[in-house]
Amino acid sequence: MTQHFEINTLHRRKYMISFFSLLIIAGFISSQISASEIVKIIAILFTIPIILYLSVKWSNNKSTWEIDEQKLIIRFSNKTKTYHCSDIDHIRSLTRSGGNLYVIYLKNKSPKRFWRNKLFVSEDDHEKLHQHLLQQDIEYFKM
Repeated sequence: MTQHFEINTLHRRKYMISFFSLLIIAGFISSQISASEIVKIIAILFTIPIILYLSVKWSNNKSTWEIDEQKLIIRFSNKTKTYHCSDIDHIRSLTRSGGNLYVIYLKNKSPKRFWRNKLFVSEDDHEKLHQHLLQQDIEYFKM
């Protein structure tokens, strides 16, 4: 029986590029203002939550995780990743401040990473996925 789980994931490269680009732009704009340095620093500090919000919204990449006895399928809007359970050594869920980092360790390939986001989004099926993975033959670690 196949189980489906909706997970709020981020496109990691798009997030990093947008976050640092917006931070550099804000710094450049701040440097052009004729004010004291402390005012410029405070202005940048107040723009960081806006930069974070915009970066998360632009890089949102919701995924659906499907798990059955033989495979794990991760579907995004523009691509699908399929991993056979026999090829998976173990899965780790590493807690991060803005969500989780899922790392799928494969037996003969490099690990695959997926960033789960919990900032500025509604609840997803992370806990249900966690419970389901604990019941599977796949080794699962939550750290």
